[in-house]
Amino acid sequence: MDLHLKSLFGRFEEQFGSGPGLGPGSGTCLMKVDGIEPNFIKSLYKASAALYGTEPWKRLCPGHYFGVRVGKDSDWPEKKQPFPCVQFIGGDGGDVGFYMFRSENDAKKMTGPRETILVPNVELLRVTYEVESLMFPSNRKMIKTLSLEASGTDRFPVIDVTRCMPGGYLRFRNPTFEELRFVYAFMKAISMVHPLLQQVDKEGGPKFSAMTYFEPFIETVDVQ
Repeated sequence: MDLHLKSLFGRFEEQFGSGPGLGPGSGTCLMKVDGIEPNFIKSLYKASAALYGTEPWKRLCPGHYFGVRVGKDSDWPEKKQPFPCVQFIGGDGGDVGFYMFRSENDAKKMTGPRETILVPNVELLRVTYEVESLMFPSNRKMIKTLSLEASGTDRFPVIDVTRCMPGGYLRFRNPTFEELRFVYAFMKAISMVHPLLQQVDKEGGPKFSAMTYFEPFIETVDVQ
């Protein structure tokens, strides 16, 4: 009986989380993205697996914001970087993955002490690592058909774009091909960059704070 309850609670916590995050995947599927090719999906999953292996959420918390710049502004639709601010989640429970925001201000507004706050009309791109058994059938079929690489032993990335609506609910859509190119470049680069961050002691902060501080860091990475 105890083992049954432990398994049941584990599945509930895995699916609905108990910390920062917006919950399980929305049912979006990369195969439905206009212009995408199977080889690019395979590259996305390979880069995602490499990032997962570096376990950034063990060092970084939602309060650590990464500024991201990929190429020139003119390289992207609307002549600006799609999601230039990124945070990692998962070290404190809840979803495991990272969120990409339109601005640092959006990221700060949605980051609570122990939870992700729904802010009306804020849109973000999510990459969450989910257990295959809890994924939607369309994603499980894609993983099997393309023989996609797992992250860790049994997790795979789910990528969607989420908008917080004024009514307090979430609306999801598939990312565009250009947005996926941006995510791919970020995953390739951050896998190499974040292990280089140097932790520093910061005096005068609140004693109850669990925030770890790092030296300011700027790095340029050539992603092929």
